[in-house]
Amino acid sequence: MKIAISGKGGVGKTTLAAMLAYLFARDGYRVTAIDCDADINLPSALGLAEKPKPLSELHEIIEKRVVGPMGMYKLNPKVDDVFEDYSVYNEDGVRVLVLGTIEKGGEGCFCPENAFLRAILRHAIFKRKDVLILDMEAGIEHLGRGTARGVDLLIAVVEPGTRAVETLERIEKLGKDIGIERIAVVVNKFIESERARELVGRIKYPILGFVPYSECFVRADLENLPPYRVCDVKPFEEIKKKIEEIVE
Repeated sequence: MKIAISGKGGVGKTTLAAMLAYLFARDGYRVTAIDCDADINLPSALGLAEKPKPLSELHEIIEKRVVGPMGMYKLNPKVDDVFEDYSVYNEDGVRVLVLGTIEKGGEGCFCPENAFLRAILRHAIFKRKDVLILDMEAGIEHLGRGTARGVDLLIAVVEPGTRAVETLERIEKLGKDIGIERIAVVVNKFIESERARELVGRIKYPILGFVPYSECFVRADLENLPPYRVCDVKPFEEIKKKIEEIVE
């Protein structure tokens, strides 16, 4: 089961990724969670005191594995050992990796780091049987066309506001461009009102669930605690159940 989670900054992508990783691990699944966001927060949300080393910073390994004769790039470098060596496990048994950032020289820049990180994602998506949870950036460009075909479900996290529909339109376009067919939505920070329901009613994708607004998540972030240790997991259990129904 391969799940990519996207949405604009600050909507709760990392909270959802951490909650799902915890719940799947709790229920006996082998879980791999990969932080693909430049703003690295998933390790701390999963209770890790220290962040795993970002794979984009393995400069010597990248140079050796990706750059070939005459400066040519290898599109499928060996990465399985790197995947194992730089994985860290939290106390719940979730495997955690951090991709790190790519310094782009321009739109569509293809660099050794990009080739290396996409190879890592291909390995995670196509060669492992774990439940895979990808905490994406606001976009999903990390995936690329070939890699994205292995993703079972793209979850767009939105807040119940007018920008939610705009965000969904962008995610829909990105998903279609690279071949992701299944898209579903989680509405986060939901406060019941007629206006909120009206806006949510404009969402054309399946809605996996509503996560009520709660100061608990703010407190968990301020105290650097995993949200599943201090906040209500019931809304996320319902979301997990619907994911299983859709994917399996």
